[in-house]
Amino acid sequence: MTRTPDQQAAALLAAALGYHWREVKPFWWAHFDRLVSDPSEWTEARSTFVADEATVLEPWHVPPGKRNPRRRLRLVGRLEPGSELRAGAAASAIYDRPLPGCAQTSQNGIRGWTFSIEVQEVSAEASAAGGRDVLVVQDTLPGGADLHDAVPMALGPGVPPSTAGIAAAIRSLADRVVAGLPALPDHPAIDLLRRVPPRTRTGGPLPVVGAGAGAYVEAITAALLDLDGSYLAVQGPPGTGKTYTGARVIASLVEQGWRVGVVAQSHAVVENLLRGVAEAGVEASAIGKKPHGDVLDAPWTWLRKDPEFGQFVARQPGGFVLGGTMWDLTNARRRPAEPLDLLVVDEAGQFSLANTLAVADSARNLLLLGDPQQLPQVSQGRHPEPVDTSALGWLTDGHDTLPAHLGYFLARTWRMHPDLCDAVSRLAYEGRLTSMPCTAERDLDGVAPGVRGIRVPHTGNAVASTEEAAVVVDQAQAVIGRTWRDPASSDPATREGRPLAARDVIVVAAYNAQVWTVRRALDSAGLSAVRVGTVDRFQGQQAAVVLVTTAASSADDVPRGMEFLLNRNRVNVAVSRGQWCAIVVHSADLTDHLPTRPEMLEELGAFIGLCG
Repeated sequence: MTRTPDQQAAALLAAALGYHWREVKPFWWAHFDRLVSDPSEWTEARSTFVADEATVLEPWHVPPGKRNPRRRLRLVGRLEPGSELRAGAAASAIYDRPLPGCAQTSQNGIRGWTFSIEVQEVSAEASAAGGRDVLVVQDTLPGGADLHDAVPMALGPGVPPSTAGIAAAIRSLADRVVAGLPALPDHPAIDLLRRVPPRTRTGGPLPVVGAGAGAYVEAITAALLDLDGSYLAVQGPPGTGKTYTGARVIASLVEQGWRVGVVAQSHAVVENLLRGVAEAGVEASAIGKKPHGDVLDAPWTWLRKDPEFGQFVARQPGGFVLGGTMWDLTNARRRPAEPLDLLVVDEAGQFSLANTLAVADSARNLLLLGDPQQLPQVSQGRHPEPVDTSALGWLTDGHDTLPAHLGYFLARTWRMHPDLCDAVSRLAYEGRLTSMPCTAERDLDGVAPGVRGIRVPHTGNAVASTEEAAVVVDQAQAVIGRTWRDPASSDPATREGRPLAARDVIVVAAYNAQVWTVRRALDSAGLSAVRVGTVDRFQGQQAAVVLVTTAASSADDVPRGMEFLLNRNRVNVAVSRGQWCAIVVHSADLTDHLPTRPEMLEELGAFIGLCG
């Protein structure tokens, strides 16, 4: 039976009520399984690390300004490709018996754990077995616990943060909806769930984008001023100035007295947009955010304690901007008592629909800013409705680009040469993405623009390929030193033409093991300034030349399936980092297989078309 938009909205809201506990269940299942199972049988291998060796680098001590003792450990073992145990990550320490006094365990557990580890460094070392991973971690003793000499036999993921307040915000919205049934209220989140066009005060369609450099800013600002307690979506592909546009829209609204919130999955994303808002002319005294980590100088006001949020709002004579994560925007002690005029959800292509419902009550209107064709929304649980999909992904509804009646598609990129843009546009944007004229004025002497593939013969490789690493080095050496000219650059030397530097080249590898393999090969060739990382590291960055290496020899060798390796979103992010060209290095046999599902056949065809 086909649902009406109202029925679909109600079903989604009902499913969102259990979203967070369904998301956390797999964590606890895997966590308690690690206490009883052999490490070879552990699930979520990307989040675990079995230590072959453990050394105390620094014994228990109390650093100045700290209360609890801590120590530093060096752990040697093997990380899974794409591991989440990166520098800065929180982790659990898993101990064999006899357990230290501070460890917890389950009723049937043969091991114990503490949630006390922070990963400080991740590196690799050569060995007769072909290389191992080295983690330097800091272990903090819980308050009141006795010192001990035990070292962990493994690491697991850290405990997920509490989402009680976020879940309560969804329940509050659901209670109000239930009270008014069978009619659904006029509310930005409900409009989003129903996929109806944004409701406007005038009752008319969204303003048309005019001509000129500020056309999108003007149209989006006008559309938001006309919103009647609804939402507006803006899809910004790579290099189209999503942050620039969003920041200037916010600044224009603040100038007109609007009270604006900015929310995203991470503090880094929020702060990136806030910097753009400051550059657009909003004073630091009118921008507020809670600190996270080290407090550095920033063009806004730090709100260190909860009461400072209310004080910040009370002293504003007009419009202002309040930034934070969903924990801030669902916390009654931090968000204003009266709803904000607008909440901007940045990177809404990765912000789940359920979390969008949670933060939506903090404002009268929503602006969803992002690109669902970038890295996909990550979900751990299984849900009866697609509340785990991203807010923008829900709106695009199977399309690669946002339908015009729901918002705006930023269709012109300032980053990619037209030949490169054309390939990316066909791959991920239904042919709608075009380049600004200035991108055609660049030149890299003797190198053709666009995307090309290099097929490399090799066998038996899963997550690392020395053969592909050697080709990557060759390709980097072939472009470095050639004359690179960009008349639109802010650097005078680049405007006139200068030798392409190693810093102008990035290498995107599918797996961490290939990152380290390529890193060693580049360093040996004297190319240490060439940046190397997985696609997650480079989202939002750019370089003149991008080299992509997939590492696996064939579909049978791919450890996490071809749906990961050839995922169109991940491939899109990788190649669209380039300003001039993208070179995809892959096994000659990688595409020599027949997928069993139609969607994977489509992804394979897209990859072959891109590289061809």
